[in-house]
Amino acid sequence: MNINKLSCFVAVILITFASCEKDENITIETENYKGVFVVNEGGFAKSNGSIGLYKPGEKKYFDAFKKANALPLGDVVQSMSLIGTNYYIVVNNSNKIEVVSRNDFKSVSTISTPSPRYVLDVSYTKAYVSNFYNNSIKVLDLNTNSISKSIEIYHNSDQMALMNKKVYITTFDNKLMVLNSVNDALVDSIVTAPGLSKIVNIGASRLAVLCTGVVDWNNGSVIENGKIQIINLGNVVESSFNLSSGSYGGSMVYVSNTGLLYFSLGNDKIYKMDLSGVVTEFVTLDAGRNVYGLTYNAANSSLYVTDAGDFNSAGKVIVYDLSGNKTLEFDAGIAPNAVLINE
Repeated sequence: MNINKLSCFVAVILITFASCEKDENITIETENYKGVFVVNEGGFAKSNGSIGLYKPGEKKYFDAFKKANALPLGDVVQSMSLIGTNYYIVVNNSNKIEVVSRNDFKSVSTISTPSPRYVLDVSYTKAYVSNFYNNSIKVLDLNTNSISKSIEIYHNSDQMALMNKKVYITTFDNKLMVLNSVNDALVDSIVTAPGLSKIVNIGASRLAVLCTGVVDWNNGSVIENGKIQIINLGNVVESSFNLSSGSYGGSMVYVSNTGLLYFSLGNDKIYKMDLSGVVTEFVTLDAGRNVYGLTYNAANSSLYVTDAGDFNSAGKVIVYDLSGNKTLEFDAGIAPNAVLINE
């Protein structure tokens, strides 16, 4: 072998070795999408809604969807539900549902549907989608992530709850519409008190609904106080409890290990009520804070409160234990309305 060939041979060996050594030192960063997801509505028609993720151990918060997909989420992010191995993110004013993987939060599918509000899975293969401007419930095929049909309910719809294969749907007309989730048939309607707002399953084949009363839109004065009503499997309002005020909106969750409903009428106070109707104050938020949404996390027995602030800048998430002690507070996105824990 002559000197030139030998030099070339040695150079190739050195380059190959250096390349191998360099490859061994390469690390690829992957995000762990575990923590506290925050549903941030954003400003209406501003397309700045988001799903934020807060990591308590690192005290880090970021826009999860944008980081995973390099795209903004859209206009008015209303809700997020975990179904199987995917999250279904409802983007109301963008008329779509974004489906993302629970593992890496990457987009799996985009479902187009008019004015969606919430997604509720009613079987392993099917979910219902409520609609803000449409008088029908959309049926979502979970195998294909496509809308398979519509169920006419004659009212706009909002929150939903499943009880014994029947789905109870809140409307903006103070009626609960009842669907048979097996055959998708409309089977009943239930008249509630004015201001029908929230619905939660409280076990023993019963539901609780929060009705916020009647408020004069011109001056904000309360015309009729709110109520919490208990509805049984016979579709009957079996009890109705008067509240001491009314409001434009409210929030409510049920905590099974205490047997108590925790609710707010949208101001700085959270109350708790047992199922016999006894109401006591749970906590008053710090000055300048107001309740926009409530979520209960059974894993750490904590109540997560969202404060939308001025609806134009970063809102807050405030966490309380069941003794009323504040355990955490952090900044979120614009108009946060709920949280979802991924542990």
